[in-house]
Amino acid sequence: MRARLLLTLLSAGLVATAGAATQQDLARVEADLRRVAAPWCGRLAELDAQGRRHCTVPFESFGSAGAGNAFAFLGKANITDELLATLSVDELAAVMGHELAHLVLGHGLFRMRQRLAAVPGAPDNQFLPLFEQSSVEPHSQTPADPRAQELDADTLGLVFAGMAGHDVRHGAALWRTAARRVSGWAAHGSATHPDTVRRLANATAVADAFCRAAAASRPPWPAAERLLPAYELSRDEARQQLDRAALARACGRALPRKTAS
Repeated sequence: MRARLLLTLLSAGLVATAGAATQQDLARVEADLRRVAAPWCGRLAELDAQGRRHCTVPFESFGSAGAGNAFAFLGKANITDELLATLSVDELAAVMGHELAHLVLGHGLFRMRQRLAAVPGAPDNQFLPLFEQSSVEPHSQTPADPRAQELDADTLGLVFAGMAGHDVRHGAALWRTAARRVSGWAAHGSATHPDTVRRLANATAVADAFCRAAAASRPPWPAAERLLPAYELSRDEARQQLDRAALARACGRALPRKTAS
């Protein structure tokens, strides 16, 4: 009888899957991602007591919303309880890395300015200073198409997750199963989000490129200039904090030892 009840609950989605993320996992992922993404965070970073730079972006549970979702808004990365309970820790790192990437790439600010340019004097104008304070300045080559922005956030977010030691291939595989696992996933509109096939192909390529670069002792960053830290000093900082053990965990294998030159 108990076995039959458990099967019924699982089929109804009322029991979290094995390895589902928790609030404690969210706090750990927050600390991981805020550390590795610091060189990208610009005005959203500060120095701690030890002189190390950290992003100030908080990761917050939005509570129950009736559907699985995550979003970035005014300097915060948010996730609903429904989505949190669905994800593994590696998937959680990829999702929250995506939301953090939106903020450090200035996508919200970019879209606000687009709206104001289309409708000068719109009431939204009063919120522009808030967006400017809670976002990094967008790169001049930021794509205007929101679907391209989503792919950029997928790319950089997965790199952040990998730099923090979370398995990038597990994170990428979310797009293979999201539509059937996550309640409300179909609500993501095609006008603003690429379809899951496109996102899976992009994430798989990003994970493969990340692990090839890590195995060759190269920085496992995206190739696009708009996805790199804005300043050369920030890029130097990002290079210095690369952790080979974390990169090995991200790729599910040990990396070759460096040979003496």
